[in-house]
Amino acid sequence: MKPWLAIAAMAAMTIPSTGMSQTRITVDGYQERIPNANAELRCDGVRITRTMQIDSISGYHNGFWITKNGRIEKAYWTLRMSDSCIGYELKPGFYYVYPNVVLPSDTAKITLWLREKRESPTPRHR
Repeated sequence: MKPWLAIAAMAAMTIPSTGMSQTRITVDGYQERIPNANAELRCDGVRITRTMQIDSISGYHNGFWITKNGRIEKAYWTLRMSDSCIGYELKPGFYYVYPNVVLPSDTAKITLWLREKRESPTPRHR
């Protein structure tokens, strides 16, 4: 593939679409265990201005936790619980997400995809 074509393709994937599509946001979190020290947590965080729902997750599936304003908003500690997070609502605010590291691993990564909450259609009465 020609370099300019690859750049154009990447740009097209990162430009948000307009129109009737819903907003999707990703948030990535990392944790690394450091021998004889505390674990290192990394996440740039995300500010959301509308109610969003967790649409999907990927990465390390030994659980994760979500913080809002420095407090744990929600925690999922097992794979089964992680799968049950789909549809969980996040109200407007600033959020971070961090994966749970389970031995023997020393690192973990989690990615959450968030989408705008779908409003249920209002039933029409005759």
